[in-house]
Amino acid sequence: MITVIKGDITELAVDAIVNAANNHLWMGAGVAGAIKRRGGASIEAEAVAMGPIPVGEAVVTGAGALKSAHVIHAAAMGQDLDTDEARVRLATRNALLRARELGLSSIAFPALGTGVGGLGLKITAKVMLSEVRRHLARDTSVENIVFAVFDDTAFETFSEVAKRDQVVCLGDSITYGYPYGPESSWVAFSSKLVGLSLVNEGMNGDSSRGMLERLQYDVLQTTPAYVIILGGANDVLLGSNLEELQYNIKVMAAKAFEAGICPVLGMPPPALLSGGFVPASLAGKLAVAMENIGCWIRAFAEQEQLPVLDFYTPMLDPQTGKANLHYYTDGAHPNQKGYRELARAATQVLLRLKKGINCD
Repeated sequence: MITVIKGDITELAVDAIVNAANNHLWMGAGVAGAIKRRGGASIEAEAVAMGPIPVGEAVVTGAGALKSAHVIHAAAMGQDLDTDEARVRLATRNALLRARELGLSSIAFPALGTGVGGLGLKITAKVMLSEVRRHLARDTSVENIVFAVFDDTAFETFSEVAKRDQVVCLGDSITYGYPYGPESSWVAFSSKLVGLSLVNEGMNGDSSRGMLERLQYDVLQTTPAYVIILGGANDVLLGSNLEELQYNIKVMAAKAFEAGICPVLGMPPPALLSGGFVPASLAGKLAVAMENIGCWIRAFAEQEQLPVLDFYTPMLDPQTGKANLHYYTDGAHPNQKGYRELARAATQVLLRLKKGINCD
């Protein structure tokens, strides 16, 4: 759960609070005074003994007489007190990783980089909220994240991004629900299973290039919390190579983050070696390509710590390791049993997404 409050972060009874430090001075202005007033000399001594923090990194100390158990010092600035979106994102990510490593369930953040760092509130809110949602969508002990800000403007800015409650599903015919329609798609079945607002932006015959072109209007302008990106088969059928698909997915993920939206990558289902929809001369090539696309998406998602929907493995026949004929209506598209299987496979990840959109 994500909560935005207006108040003093050092008064919160959470497992850890985040101190906005820089890589040279441990005690950032945000919590330094309060820490020292609460007998924090030991905290400062512990921090100084560890030495400088690399920019973007985060380290943990005790919390003295604070109500929290830990202070996580996140260096979103350099010694020159300058910062940018990349530094704030990395500092937020590493603070969350420290919390997960400690098995903590709650953590409170200030608005990193908005003080002497000079980063705008809107930019910071988009960066930090999308990073928090990225973390909550993966396997983590962290359940509750609080943003503690001091004034009305900051509260309204962070609340606007935090209250986003939709997931846009951007894709091709597999997302649309061909040949039945959106009412029988994995999107519709998943929405009922997990109680999420899933918006179907699948388009029959679309490629990753087309999805990239639609991103601005179908996703960014609607400002959802998450976007699920799923495609690849039409790239193969249209003669595109894997490198072009990879480029388009990377750009879509980057543009989503810029807009404060966390991307979720989908590994597309396997293709049958025959079935009528795909010409026999292309069926084998498509089957191999879908496996390669899935492998790359899984590796890229792990590299970028992105949530990933595995729609490939559940559609395989465990006996043969090939696409399961019983899940398909033709060589490339699931039947209704197949779409329900995709929805079942998405459940665990979608339930994690809920942690990033059930906001107070």
